[in-house]
Amino acid sequence: MPDGELVFASIPAALIAFASSRGVPRGDLVRAAGVAPEALAAPDELVPYASLLSLWELLLQRLPGEPLGLQYSRWIPVSVVGVVGHVLRHSETLRQGIAAYGRFCRLMDPYLRITVEERGGAAHLALEHEPRVVAMAEPIELMVAALARFIALYLDGAARPLDAGAARPIEAVFRHARRHPPALYEEVLGAPARFEAPATGLVYDARVLDAPVVGADPSVRDYLVRHAEQLLAARAAPPGSDALAGGAAPLDARVRARIGERLDRGEVDQEGIARSLGMSTRSLQRALKDLGTSFTAQLDEARRGKALDLVRQRALALQEIAFLLGYVETRHFYRSFRRWTGTTPGEYRRTCAR
Repeated sequence: MPDGELVFASIPAALIAFASSRGVPRGDLVRAAGVAPEALAAPDELVPYASLLSLWELLLQRLPGEPLGLQYSRWIPVSVVGVVGHVLRHSETLRQGIAAYGRFCRLMDPYLRITVEERGGAAHLALEHEPRVVAMAEPIELMVAALARFIALYLDGAARPLDAGAARPIEAVFRHARRHPPALYEEVLGAPARFEAPATGLVYDARVLDAPVVGADPSVRDYLVRHAEQLLAARAAPPGSDALAGGAAPLDARVRARIGERLDRGEVDQEGIARSLGMSTRSLQRALKDLGTSFTAQLDEARRGKALDLVRQRALALQEIAFLLGYVETRHFYRSFRRWTGTTPGEYRRTCAR
Protein backbone atom coordinates (compact mmCIF):
# COMPACT_ATOMS: atom_id res chain seq x y z
CA MET A 1 0.00 0.00 0.00
CA PRO A 2 1.61 3.31 -1.03
CA ASP A 3 2.38 5.82 1.69
CA GLY A 4 3.05 8.52 -0.88
CA GLU A 5 -0.64 9.55 -0.85
CA LEU A 6 -1.44 13.13 0.12
CA VAL A 7 -4.22 14.89 2.03
CA PHE A 8 -5.11 18.53 2.51
CA ALA A 9 -3.21 20.05 5.45
CA SER A 10 -6.57 21.10 6.93
CA ILE A 11 -7.20 17.46 7.89
CA PRO A 12 -4.19 16.87 10.21
CA ALA A 13 -4.33 20.52 11.32
CA ALA A 14 -7.87 20.04 12.62
CA LEU A 15 -6.92 16.79 14.36
CA ILE A 16 -3.99 18.55 16.02
CA ALA A 17 -6.29 21.34 17.23
CA PHE A 18 -8.75 18.80 18.64
CA ALA A 19 -6.02 16.80 20.39
CA SER A 20 -4.57 20.01 21.84
CA SER A 21 -7.98 20.83 23.28
CA ARG A 22 -7.87 17.44 25.01
CA GLY A 23 -4.55 18.24 26.67
CA VAL A 24 -2.04 16.63 24.31
CA PRO A 25 0.89 19.08 23.90
CA ARG A 26 0.85 20.70 20.47
CA GLY A 27 4.59 20.28 20.07
CA ASP A 28 4.25 16.52 20.47
CA LEU A 29 1.47 16.46 17.90
CA VAL A 30 3.37 18.49 15.31
CA ARG A 31 6.41 16.26 15.74
CA ALA A 32 4.27 13.15 15.36
CA ALA A 33 2.71 14.52 12.17
CA GLY A 34 6.14 15.23 10.73
CA VAL A 35 4.80 18.26 8.87
CA ALA A 36 6.28 21.76 8.96
CA PRO A 37 4.10 24.21 10.96
CA GLU A 38 3.92 26.59 7.99
CA ALA A 39 2.42 23.79 5.86
CA LEU A 40 -0.20 23.04 8.53
CA ALA A 41 -1.17 26.72 8.49
CA ALA A 42 -2.09 26.51 4.78
CA PRO A 43 -5.35 24.46 4.56
CA ASP A 44 -4.99 23.65 0.85
CA GLU A 45 -1.39 22.53 1.16
CA LEU A 46 -0.91 18.83 0.42
CA VAL A 47 0.84 16.83 3.16
CA PRO A 48 1.61 13.11 3.54
CA TYR A 49 -1.31 10.83 4.41
CA ALA A 50 1.05 9.10 6.87
CA SER A 51 0.87 12.20 9.07
CA LEU A 52 -2.75 11.30 9.93
CA LEU A 53 -1.82 7.75 10.91
CA SER A 54 0.94 9.02 13.19
CA LEU A 55 -1.41 11.49 14.85
CA TRP A 56 -4.08 8.86 15.52
CA GLU A 57 -1.47 6.49 16.94
CA LEU A 58 -0.32 9.22 19.34
CA LEU A 59 -3.89 10.04 20.41
CA LEU A 60 -4.71 6.41 21.10
CA GLN A 61 -1.54 6.15 23.16
CA ARG A 62 -2.08 9.35 25.16
CA LEU A 63 -5.86 9.06 25.62
CA PRO A 64 -6.55 5.30 25.92
CA GLY A 65 -10.18 4.27 26.21
CA GLU A 66 -11.52 7.73 25.33
CA PRO A 67 -14.34 7.95 22.73
CA LEU A 68 -12.08 9.99 20.47
CA GLY A 69 -13.92 9.35 17.21
CA LEU A 70 -17.33 10.29 18.61
CA GLN A 71 -15.98 13.34 20.41
CA TYR A 72 -14.05 14.57 17.39
CA SER A 73 -17.08 14.17 15.11
CA ARG A 74 -18.91 16.79 17.19
CA TRP A 75 -15.87 19.07 17.35
CA ILE A 76 -14.53 18.95 13.79
CA PRO A 77 -15.16 22.18 11.84
CA VAL A 78 -17.37 21.75 8.79
CA SER A 79 -14.84 23.81 6.80
CA VAL A 80 -12.37 20.91 6.99
CA VAL A 81 -14.24 19.02 4.26
CA GLY A 82 -13.95 22.04 1.94
CA VAL A 83 -15.40 21.70 -1.55
CA VAL A 84 -16.78 18.22 -0.71
CA GLY A 85 -19.12 19.72 1.87
CA HIS A 86 -20.16 22.56 -0.43
CA VAL A 87 -21.11 20.08 -3.17
CA LEU A 88 -23.16 18.12 -0.63
CA ARG A 89 -24.87 21.30 0.56
CA HIS A 90 -25.95 22.33 -2.96
CA SER A 91 -27.03 18.92 -4.24
CA GLU A 92 -30.69 18.80 -5.21
CA THR A 93 -31.40 15.54 -3.35
CA LEU A 94 -29.78 13.46 -0.65
CA ARG A 95 -29.12 10.76 -3.26
CA GLN A 96 -27.20 13.22 -5.43
CA GLY A 97 -25.34 14.59 -2.44
CA ILE A 98 -24.22 11.21 -1.15
CA ALA A 99 -23.08 10.20 -4.63
CA ALA A 100 -20.97 13.36 -4.82
CA TYR A 101 -19.63 12.82 -1.32
CA GLY A 102 -18.68 9.28 -2.27
CA ARG A 103 -16.90 10.42 -5.42
CA PHE A 104 -15.01 13.37 -3.96
CA CYS A 105 -14.25 12.10 -0.46
CA ARG A 106 -10.91 10.95 -1.87
CA LEU A 107 -9.87 14.60 -1.83
CA MET A 108 -10.09 14.47 1.97
CA ASP A 109 -8.91 10.90 2.47
CA PRO A 110 -7.35 8.83 -0.35
CA TYR A 111 -8.44 5.50 1.16
CA LEU A 112 -12.04 6.28 2.16
CA ARG A 113 -14.71 4.68 -0.03
CA ILE A 114 -18.46 5.22 0.33
CA THR A 115 -21.11 3.21 -1.50
CA VAL A 116 -24.93 3.17 -1.38
CA GLU A 117 -27.16 0.13 -1.72
CA GLU A 118 -30.95 0.10 -1.47
CA ARG A 119 -32.74 -2.97 -0.19
CA GLY A 120 -35.88 -3.64 1.81
CA GLY A 121 -36.93 0.02 1.81
CA ALA A 122 -33.65 1.10 3.39
CA ALA A 123 -30.58 2.87 2.01
CA HIS A 124 -27.32 1.37 3.29
CA LEU A 125 -24.33 3.73 3.21
CA ALA A 126 -21.22 1.59 3.56
CA LEU A 127 -17.79 2.99 4.45
CA GLU A 128 -14.58 1.13 3.71
CA HIS A 129 -11.01 1.99 4.60
CA GLU A 130 -7.50 0.59 4.65
CA PRO A 131 -6.55 -2.06 7.27
CA ARG A 132 -4.38 0.14 9.51
CA VAL A 133 -7.21 2.62 10.05
CA VAL A 134 -9.83 -0.12 10.46
CA ALA A 135 -7.67 -1.68 13.20
CA MET A 136 -7.63 1.62 15.14
CA ALA A 137 -11.48 1.77 15.13
CA GLU A 138 -11.64 5.34 16.51
CA PRO A 139 -11.01 6.99 13.11
CA ILE A 140 -13.72 4.77 11.64
CA GLU A 141 -16.19 5.89 14.31
CA LEU A 142 -15.24 9.48 13.47
CA MET A 143 -15.97 9.00 9.76
CA VAL A 144 -19.37 7.40 10.36
CA ALA A 145 -20.43 9.97 12.96
CA ALA A 146 -19.14 12.92 10.89
CA LEU A 147 -21.05 11.72 7.82
CA ALA A 148 -24.25 11.46 9.88
CA ARG A 149 -23.61 14.96 11.21
CA PHE A 150 -23.00 16.46 7.75
CA ILE A 151 -26.13 14.85 6.34
CA ALA A 152 -28.21 16.23 9.21
CA LEU A 153 -26.54 19.65 8.93
CA TYR A 154 -26.68 20.14 5.18
CA LEU A 155 -29.73 18.10 4.25
CA ASP A 156 -32.16 18.46 7.13
CA GLY A 157 -34.63 20.09 4.73
CA ALA A 158 -34.86 16.80 2.85
CA ALA A 159 -36.78 15.33 5.77
CA ARG A 160 -39.72 17.68 5.55
CA PRO A 161 -41.78 15.77 2.96
CA LEU A 162 -41.57 12.69 5.20
CA ASP A 163 -41.18 13.41 8.90
CA ALA A 164 -39.02 15.47 11.20
CA GLY A 165 -36.56 12.66 11.87
CA ALA A 166 -36.15 11.24 8.38
CA ALA A 167 -32.73 12.85 7.85
CA ARG A 168 -31.44 10.87 10.84
CA PRO A 169 -30.19 7.32 10.33
CA ILE A 170 -32.27 4.30 11.32
CA GLU A 171 -29.12 2.75 12.73
CA ALA A 172 -25.34 2.84 12.53
CA VAL A 173 -23.38 -0.38 12.01
CA PHE A 174 -19.74 -1.21 12.71
CA ARG A 175 -17.58 -4.22 11.93
CA HIS A 176 -15.60 -3.80 15.14
CA ALA A 177 -16.73 -4.60 18.69
CA ARG A 178 -18.38 -1.96 20.85
CA ARG A 179 -15.85 0.32 22.56
CA HIS A 180 -18.05 2.77 24.49
CA PRO A 181 -21.48 2.92 26.20
CA PRO A 182 -24.45 2.37 23.81
CA ALA A 183 -26.11 5.59 24.99
CA LEU A 184 -23.13 7.64 23.83
CA TYR A 185 -23.32 6.23 20.30
CA GLU A 186 -27.05 6.94 20.12
CA GLU A 187 -26.55 10.47 21.43
CA VAL A 188 -23.85 11.32 18.86
CA LEU A 189 -25.23 9.40 15.88
CA GLY A 190 -28.91 10.11 16.46
CA ALA A 191 -29.64 6.38 16.16
CA PRO A 192 -28.80 3.08 17.86
CA ALA A 193 -25.53 1.41 16.90
CA ARG A 194 -24.95 -2.27 16.10
CA PHE A 195 -21.49 -3.86 16.34
CA GLU A 196 -19.63 -6.83 14.86
CA ALA A 197 -21.88 -6.32 11.84
CA PRO A 198 -21.11 -7.44 8.25
CA ALA A 199 -20.40 -3.83 7.21
CA THR A 200 -19.62 -0.37 8.59
CA GLY A 201 -21.86 2.58 7.82
CA LEU A 202 -25.29 4.16 8.21
CA VAL A 203 -28.81 3.00 7.34
CA TYR A 204 -31.52 5.47 6.29
CA ASP A 205 -35.12 5.28 5.14
CA ALA A 206 -34.68 4.90 1.36
CA ARG A 207 -37.49 7.38 0.67
CA VAL A 208 -35.43 10.29 1.94
CA LEU A 209 -32.84 9.80 -0.80
CA ASP A 210 -35.05 11.53 -3.36
CA ALA A 211 -36.51 14.26 -1.15
CA PRO A 212 -35.49 17.78 -2.25
CA VAL A 213 -32.81 19.61 -0.31
CA VAL A 214 -34.09 23.00 0.80
CA GLY A 215 -31.82 25.87 -0.25
CA ALA A 216 -29.72 23.91 -2.75
CA ASP A 217 -28.53 25.81 -5.83
CA PRO A 218 -27.92 23.50 -8.82
CA SER A 219 -25.81 26.14 -10.61
CA VAL A 220 -23.50 26.44 -7.63
CA ARG A 221 -23.31 22.67 -7.41
CA ASP A 222 -22.40 22.36 -11.10
CA TYR A 223 -19.60 24.88 -10.67
CA LEU A 224 -18.30 23.14 -7.54
CA VAL A 225 -18.45 19.71 -9.18
CA ARG A 226 -16.31 20.99 -12.05
CA HIS A 227 -13.87 22.39 -9.52
CA ALA A 228 -13.76 19.10 -7.58
CA GLU A 229 -13.26 17.12 -10.80
CA GLN A 230 -10.26 19.33 -11.61
CA LEU A 231 -8.83 18.64 -8.17
CA LEU A 232 -9.29 14.89 -8.66
CA ALA A 233 -7.60 15.06 -12.06
CA ALA A 234 -4.69 17.01 -10.61
CA ARG A 235 -4.36 14.51 -7.75
CA ALA A 236 -4.35 11.59 -10.20
CA ALA A 237 -1.70 13.12 -12.48
CA PRO A 238 1.67 11.31 -12.39
CA PRO A 239 4.42 12.95 -10.29
CA GLY A 240 6.15 15.71 -12.17
CA SER A 241 3.32 16.10 -14.69
CA ASP A 242 0.75 18.84 -14.93
CA ALA A 243 -2.99 18.21 -14.94
CA LEU A 244 -3.60 21.01 -17.42
CA ALA A 245 -4.42 20.00 -20.98
CA GLY A 246 -1.30 19.86 -23.08
CA GLY A 247 0.94 18.52 -20.31
CA ALA A 248 3.88 20.86 -19.68
CA ALA A 249 1.95 24.10 -19.45
CA PRO A 250 3.80 27.43 -19.07
CA LEU A 251 4.49 28.53 -15.51
CA ASP A 252 2.01 31.41 -15.57
CA ALA A 253 -0.77 29.03 -16.67
CA ARG A 254 0.14 26.57 -13.92
CA VAL A 255 0.10 29.38 -11.35
CA ARG A 256 -3.37 30.45 -12.51
CA ALA A 257 -4.57 26.84 -12.31
CA ARG A 258 -3.32 26.48 -8.72
CA ILE A 259 -4.92 29.79 -7.79
CA GLY A 260 -8.20 28.68 -9.38
CA GLU A 261 -8.21 25.55 -7.21
CA ARG A 262 -8.04 27.65 -4.03
CA LEU A 263 -10.06 30.77 -4.78
CA ASP A 264 -13.32 29.74 -3.13
CA ARG A 265 -11.53 29.24 0.20
CA GLY A 266 -10.23 32.82 0.12
CA GLU A 267 -6.83 31.53 1.17
CA VAL A 268 -4.68 32.08 -1.92
CA ASP A 269 -1.15 33.04 -0.95
CA GLN A 270 2.04 33.18 -2.95
CA GLU A 271 4.01 30.98 -0.56
CA GLY A 272 1.45 28.18 -0.69
CA ILE A 273 1.20 28.30 -4.49
CA ALA A 274 4.99 28.19 -4.75
CA ARG A 275 5.16 25.11 -2.50
CA SER A 276 2.47 23.36 -4.54
CA LEU A 277 4.67 23.87 -7.61
CA GLY A 278 7.79 22.61 -5.85
CA MET A 279 9.38 26.08 -5.75
CA SER A 280 10.44 28.62 -3.16
CA THR A 281 8.57 31.94 -3.05
CA ARG A 282 11.64 33.83 -4.30
CA SER A 283 12.14 31.37 -7.17
CA LEU A 284 8.51 31.77 -8.21
CA GLN A 285 8.80 35.56 -8.07
CA ARG A 286 11.92 35.55 -10.23
CA ALA A 287 10.47 33.08 -12.75
CA LEU A 288 7.28 35.09 -13.16
CA LYS A 289 9.28 38.30 -13.51
CA ASP A 290 11.28 36.68 -16.32
CA LEU A 291 7.94 36.04 -18.05
CA GLY A 292 7.02 39.70 -17.65
CA THR A 293 4.34 39.09 -15.05
CA SER A 294 3.84 38.68 -11.29
CA PHE A 295 1.86 36.63 -8.79
CA THR A 296 -0.53 39.56 -8.23
CA ALA A 297 -1.18 39.80 -11.97
CA GLN A 298 -1.86 36.06 -12.21
CA LEU A 299 -4.24 36.20 -9.24
CA ASP A 300 -6.09 39.06 -10.92
CA GLU A 301 -6.25 37.19 -14.22
CA ALA A 302 -7.53 34.00 -12.56
CA ARG A 303 -10.26 35.97 -10.82
CA ARG A 304 -11.19 37.80 -14.01
CA GLY A 305 -11.58 34.60 -16.01
CA LYS A 306 -13.74 32.93 -13.35
CA ALA A 307 -15.77 36.10 -12.82
CA LEU A 308 -16.79 36.37 -16.47
CA ASP A 309 -17.84 32.71 -16.46
CA LEU A 310 -19.78 32.88 -13.18
CA VAL A 311 -21.59 36.16 -13.86
CA ARG A 312 -23.11 34.58 -17.01
CA GLN A 313 -24.77 31.98 -14.75
CA ARG A 314 -27.90 33.93 -13.81
CA ALA A 315 -28.88 31.56 -10.99
CA LEU A 316 -25.81 32.63 -8.99
CA ALA A 317 -26.23 35.66 -6.74
CA LEU A 318 -23.50 38.26 -7.21
CA GLN A 319 -22.66 38.06 -3.49
CA GLU A 320 -22.09 34.33 -3.87
CA ILE A 321 -19.87 34.89 -6.90
CA ALA A 322 -17.77 37.30 -4.84
CA PHE A 323 -17.33 34.54 -2.24
CA LEU A 324 -16.41 31.95 -4.86
CA LEU A 325 -13.75 34.33 -6.18
CA GLY A 326 -12.20 34.70 -2.73
CA TYR A 327 -13.35 38.26 -1.99
CA VAL A 328 -14.04 39.05 1.66
CA GLU A 329 -16.35 41.94 0.73
CA THR A 330 -18.68 42.17 -2.27
CA ARG A 331 -17.72 45.80 -2.94
CA HIS A 332 -14.16 44.72 -3.69
CA PHE A 333 -15.50 42.32 -6.31
CA TYR A 334 -17.61 45.09 -7.89
CA ARG A 335 -14.59 47.39 -8.03
CA SER A 336 -12.43 44.73 -9.68
CA PHE A 337 -15.15 43.79 -12.16
CA ARG A 338 -15.55 47.38 -13.31
CA ARG A 339 -11.78 47.60 -13.79
CA TRP A 340 -11.81 44.40 -15.89
CA THR A 341 -14.84 45.18 -18.05
CA GLY A 342 -15.69 48.86 -17.68
CA THR A 343 -19.13 47.93 -16.37
CA THR A 344 -20.79 46.42 -13.28
CA PRO A 345 -21.50 42.69 -12.84
CA GLY A 346 -25.24 43.32 -13.08
CA GLU A 347 -24.94 45.34 -16.29
CA TYR A 348 -22.64 42.72 -17.79
CA ARG A 349 -25.14 39.97 -16.89
CA ARG A 350 -28.00 41.86 -18.53
CA THR A 351 -25.94 42.41 -21.67
CA CYS A 352 -25.11 38.69 -21.92
CA ALA A 353 -28.80 37.81 -21.59
CA ARG A 354 -29.84 39.85 -24.63
